[in-house]
Amino acid sequence: MKGGSLKPQEVKDFLQASYERDAPMDIDGYVLDEKLYNLYCKVYVSHESEKVVLAFRGTGMENLGTDWINNLVFLVSDPGYKLTPRYRTAVKMYQNAMNTYQGYKFELLGHSQSRIIVNNLCSNKVRNCISLNPAYKNATLKNNEYIIRSKGDVVSKLTEPKKLINSVLYPKWSKNHMITINDKTGNPITEHKVDILDRLNPNMVIGRGMGNQLMIINTKYKI
Repeated sequence: MKGGSLKPQEVKDFLQASYERDAPMDIDGYVLDEKLYNLYCKVYVSHESEKVVLAFRGTGMENLGTDWINNLVFLVSDPGYKLTPRYRTAVKMYQNAMNTYQGYKFELLGHSQSRIIVNNLCSNKVRNCISLNPAYKNATLKNNEYIIRSKGDVVSKLTEPKKLINSVLYPKWSKNHMITINDKTGNPITEHKVDILDRLNPNMVIGRGMGNQLMIINTKYKI
């Protein structure tokens, strides 16, 4: 990971690790912080480049699928979701990581349900906030927030109208903040999976690099 931006394979590796109980200890030179580790989030650190990746996973099926309750709360009430143990755990993890690695550059990654968490935690304290097939209702997209979704994904369908609104209201927000992947299977379950990242150009870079630049597919846009 160079300059803060990420390639599709890196996003995939971190998001896959977020689902694993026995997550890999090392991803592309980033070491798992075993003290900042739980079922819903994994924290990876590169001391050499002073960078931290927080990867939040989507909905799981353990504990009789009780994680789906959080999705139902979100559908009913945005403020209500912030009262769930899922969200509070994520905030605590984020705050602990920020306190532990002061001065480091942060990347927040989320899949599906965890896009709610990434969106709420995204601020100018974070270099990039990247969500894959995000659960979405009416949140405001930030200048440093990037969305990757499949055309065949139902969960993230409502991000499309927001794309147009943001391009008008926020000059620093560009169409490159949203990367759309073609639907190859026609199966909404398959199209929601992390594996769809394999369809992107492996040389694509997503997010802001060093300084105030947005980088997408090796093209730089001043922001």
